[in-house]
Amino acid sequence: MAELSNTKFNLGSRNTKYVFAEYPSIKVYKESTGSSWGNHLLFGDYIKILDTEIVNNRVYAKSRGTSGWVKVDQIRKHRILEVNFVDIGQGDGCHMVTPDDKHIVIDAGKTDNMNRYLSWRFNLHRRTTPLSFPFTVVISHSDLDHYKGFQDVFDNEKIKIDKIYHNGLVERPGSKPLGEEENGHITGIIKDTDDMLEIIEKSSNRSGTRSTYAKTLHKVLTHNPDIAFKSLSTDDQYFEAYAQDNKINNKEFSIQVLGPILKKTNGKDSLKTINDLGKDKNGHSVIMKVTCGKARVLLGGDVNTEFGKIIHKYYKDKNKLDELVVDVAKACHHGSNHFHYGFVESINASATVISSGDDENYGHPRPDTIGALGKCGFGERPLVFSTELARSNKEFTYSKLETIAKRFDRIKQAEKKLKTETDATKIKKLERTIRTNNLEINKYLTKYGMINVRTDGKRMILAQKYERKADHGKWDIHKMEYSNSKKRFVLK
Repeated sequence: MAELSNTKFNLGSRNTKYVFAEYPSIKVYKESTGSSWGNHLLFGDYIKILDTEIVNNRVYAKSRGTSGWVKVDQIRKHRILEVNFVDIGQGDGCHMVTPDDKHIVIDAGKTDNMNRYLSWRFNLHRRTTPLSFPFTVVISHSDLDHYKGFQDVFDNEKIKIDKIYHNGLVERPGSKPLGEEENGHITGIIKDTDDMLEIIEKSSNRSGTRSTYAKTLHKVLTHNPDIAFKSLSTDDQYFEAYAQDNKINNKEFSIQVLGPILKKTNGKDSLKTINDLGKDKNGHSVIMKVTCGKARVLLGGDVNTEFGKIIHKYYKDKNKLDELVVDVAKACHHGSNHFHYGFVESINASATVISSGDDENYGHPRPDTIGALGKCGFGERPLVFSTELARSNKEFTYSKLETIAKRFDRIKQAEKKLKTETDATKIKKLERTIRTNNLEINKYLTKYGMINVRTDGKRMILAQKYERKADHGKWDIHKMEYSNSKKRFVLK
């Protein structure tokens, strides 16, 4: 009897054996022979090995709620980089899993969709205790459609947060909503935990106009009293844990900070202001470049025309425009037409992901923006994805939306009854009603629309779900591989 070698899998808690799906995708087959499959897994998906006995080059395993058989030559031991652009409606929300299994949430939109995604992804409705690992949070800037969704995440006692990175501009009530200013620069930069606590623990900053950001950040203290805060800027250069020359499984993995651009004004750290609150907040978004082997991914918040020009000039003057070049980029500002062409041109991404929603009055993504992203992209056929377009499928017909609305009503009614119910059996039934309906809503909100990026540093996929499952699979997968001759990722 052949057994899967212990060098081919990892050992987790309670002696759990696990591996990951190989490039570009694999099937979970219903039997140890034949081609009938029960699930279609993407490159890097987690797989739990249930039996190490090899039968017809397959082992019995479970992944994404499906038990079945996976081919031995289609599994890998090491985790890869996973970047999930979650469909959170109008706004930004991204969940990243690093090759060393750290979880980072970059922005969370305006509604509860990020919390619903995390609840679905980690099956939180079935858990009675918090997850065993913490999340690190990055808030690119203080616009509601980037941070307000964290209120639901911070309220979720099953999710622990160890650190929050931000851009140093903490919006608050008063005549100087981003802090003190000198000579055309904002000098009231909130840098560390003590600075942040001084702001958010002051009750006057959590009441009235422009208090939502401070209120949101204050919420995290309820379940995470030892949380750390840190601002990010070009002075940092890299995340502390993922600096240049850092390696995971013998491959480079780093997270570089390309913005905001910090300067000195009268000896104080400062950020330039153009005397427009909205544009200052957007322009000073945290810009991150994630490098995994040869692969580079850019996450740039809401950088606008004015600050795109400033950033482009900053790197051009330093003769470092190549720092902006990446393979995959999240489009700044949801596909808005407020962009600097030179900045977009320098990024030269092979693939761009636009995060936008239906219920907005901006018309995102704008036609000229989509055209510019294609024109400025690398290669003859650069890819442009949109969470909004990826959601356009039969699951979101009017009747289906009515079904979702009814499920929300059932949850509301059950929660109302729970407040007065004393019968233990009825309480359990009401809790089950809430759990079941939440689970179904989470599937609707997260199953479609998400754009998945996976890479091991040499090979990469970008995937979105088909509107209807096909015989060959349920994922629309675009493959890219690194070309030694072109020094770039190219479509395969």
